[in-house]
Amino acid sequence: MLLPVHLRPRRIRMVHKLKVFLTRIQTKLLLSFLILIMIPILIAVMLYYESSNRLLMTEVHQSSAEMLAKLADRVNTTAERMYQASHLMINDPEMIEFLQLPDKSWLVEYDTFQKYKAFSKKMINIRDFLLETEAYVAVFDFRGHLTSTWTMQQSNQIYEQMQLEPWFEATKAMQGVPLWNIFNEQDMSIVQGSKTETYLTMTRLVAGSTGKGYGIVLIAVPISSMLPEMIAELPAEEGTGIKLFLVKDQELLLGNKGAYAALDQRFLINEQHINQLGWSLIEATPSNLFSEKLQSLRNQSMFWLVLLLVCCCFIFIMIMLRIMKRLKMLHSSMSKVGIGNFTPIPIGAGDDELVLLSRKFNDMVSNLSVLVKNVAEEQKKKEEAKFQALQAQVKPHFLFNTLTSIKWSAKLSGAEHVSEMITSLGKLLSYSMKNDKEQALLSEEIDFLSSYVSLQNLRFNNSVRLEVDLSSELLAVPILKFTLQPIVENSIIHGRNDPLLISIHGGIKDGIVTISIRDNGGGSLSAGDGTGENSVEHHASITVSKFSGIGLKNIHERIKLHFGVAYGLTVRNIKNEGFEVTLQLPLQRGEQ
Repeated sequence: MLLPVHLRPRRIRMVHKLKVFLTRIQTKLLLSFLILIMIPILIAVMLYYESSNRLLMTEVHQSSAEMLAKLADRVNTTAERMYQASHLMINDPEMIEFLQLPDKSWLVEYDTFQKYKAFSKKMINIRDFLLETEAYVAVFDFRGHLTSTWTMQQSNQIYEQMQLEPWFEATKAMQGVPLWNIFNEQDMSIVQGSKTETYLTMTRLVAGSTGKGYGIVLIAVPISSMLPEMIAELPAEEGTGIKLFLVKDQELLLGNKGAYAALDQRFLINEQHINQLGWSLIEATPSNLFSEKLQSLRNQSMFWLVLLLVCCCFIFIMIMLRIMKRLKMLHSSMSKVGIGNFTPIPIGAGDDELVLLSRKFNDMVSNLSVLVKNVAEEQKKKEEAKFQALQAQVKPHFLFNTLTSIKWSAKLSGAEHVSEMITSLGKLLSYSMKNDKEQALLSEEIDFLSSYVSLQNLRFNNSVRLEVDLSSELLAVPILKFTLQPIVENSIIHGRNDPLLISIHGGIKDGIVTISIRDNGGGSLSAGDGTGENSVEHHASITVSKFSGIGLKNIHERIKLHFGVAYGLTVRNIKNEGFEVTLQLPLQRGEQ
């Protein structure tokens, strides 16, 4: 979808601002902090929470299984003791003998009464020694009497009532095999004060050697003595607590029916088999029972972690802004240096990288300021030297034209020597007036030097002889104008021999041009008696050229300004022989 024309510039500006924002170093540092530190920490915390949750569920499941095994073992142990007690009773000869006596004979016969008392006492002893004191033992004999370890009223009515219960006939049919049941308070109404209790009961048929049944033994133990946790949970409705269920073949015997019907994947289920009963004890723990607590703990941990990360992010941003402030200050100073302001930046305390960078920047600015001043001074000296060189030129053109006219007049008059002098002088003036370039070929400088020596010979009666020994390659090398003439003039002025020989020779080696001008004038009188080599600045015999106005010191400085401090003049005073000046220049092929 295309944007309207009037909205396109605004979108372009927004995209440009976004690009600028993303390319800023503080944005990159902040994004790096978020992506590389904060997000990995949050992911690590979430993964740790998930693994902790799984580990907690596993440990809870194992712990629940261990606890359930202990409960099942407690029930199984109680059931075994109940079985042992019943076994003693149904196999006791005296008890079987008592049950075979005529009905109510113990009411009229003393011996039979004593057997009845022994029978009742044996029931109490079995209860006390093999069972808990909370247990109840009773015998329903088929003569219509009920004998128990507790006191009861209207036993005949209770007997008749129990005969109608399903378990009564079922016990007869099992022929001595124990029948296990769960009796509630209605089923156990034979016990006074048992209306809020639930019992684990076992009934067995008492039979003689012939297999004839004489009665039924009933043993009842309160569930609360074996599973107090289960009794405490029974009144609760379906909720979020831990549930216990006593099950026989998937049929619920004891427990909350609604909670048992609602068991699904939301619960951690453990099951233990009770061998003596053939039943199973099931424990159901809601999965969210511990996960909610862990989630609450995770939320608190995440809150404090996020708060800590926000504080760290704030501190990071403050440090980053402080660093960026110093970088912006450094950038501003660099911009000022670019326009010629060499003011140093203030340096804070410490020895971190920015402080070191600021110090190096200030050192660079200081060195650059000194360098600019040196360059300005050198440029000024160079301009002065150039001005002095240009001052030596005879600028009026009419003077050269006048000399040309005089030359031809002298030649027509037969004064050849005057014509030659004027010709040489004209060449000197013509060379001097070529001021468009600072350099000339060495061959041109030698021609100019020859014309100068010719004029000096007219003055000194041909007592100056110039010898040039330079290769054609060397003659094609450019040098600064008016470099050789002041040296030759210095030899003519200070030379004491007649005739005076001035020789020029040179060569090229390793990219360096060397030119030597030597005379036989006997050396400088002011240089002492020895032979030595000195810098041109310290030699006392050097004078300023009267023709060009340029001295050897000026030549030396011009060479250094143009080519560097590694080049220049070297003066050597040779005792009783002469004066030698050596020039060293960089090789410049074909450049002028």
